[in-house]
Amino acid sequence: MKPADALAPDPAGGTDDAGGWFAGLVPNAVALRCLSVELRAPKEIVVGEPARFLFRVRNRAPLPVSVRLPTSRLWGWAVDGIPEADDRGFDPPETPRRVAFRRRGVRQFEGTWDGQVRRAGRDGDVWRPEPGENTLTAYLATGDAPGKLSDSVQISVTTGRP
Repeated sequence: MKPADALAPDPAGGTDDAGGWFAGLVPNAVALRCLSVELRAPKEIVVGEPARFLFRVRNRAPLPVSVRLPTSRLWGWAVDGIPEADDRGFDPPETPRRVAFRRRGVRQFEGTWDGQVRRAGRDGDVWRPEPGENTLTAYLATGDAPGKLSDSVQISVTTGRP
């Protein structure tokens, strides 16, 4: 991959100029079909030790595309269906946004998980280990759009003790 093809995430929101005016002409349903996703994560992590994972969104088309997202969230991840490993939930602002992808461009996002899930407790929030097999899922935040762009991997979480 050439350095010019790697795009940094746009955490501030809004539209970048990656696709120029042409990207906005491609219908959202077509633009979504042009994208592919891949999640890379370690197969095993130890509770309490943050493990890095990468989520890549690639525009397979030879033309720039722009995708409308229903909220300000660009991407997200979940462990066994629990968003961001936080059982308390998170609702992003409902401000729609648009994200552009250069022709054959890639956007890469990075996250970490330490094998624990945050749960609400009587005396405040607690982090509980989730040893065993867990499913880590990352997704482009397209909402209820058909053909959701997500990828999952199985991760074995150990306590680090023999």
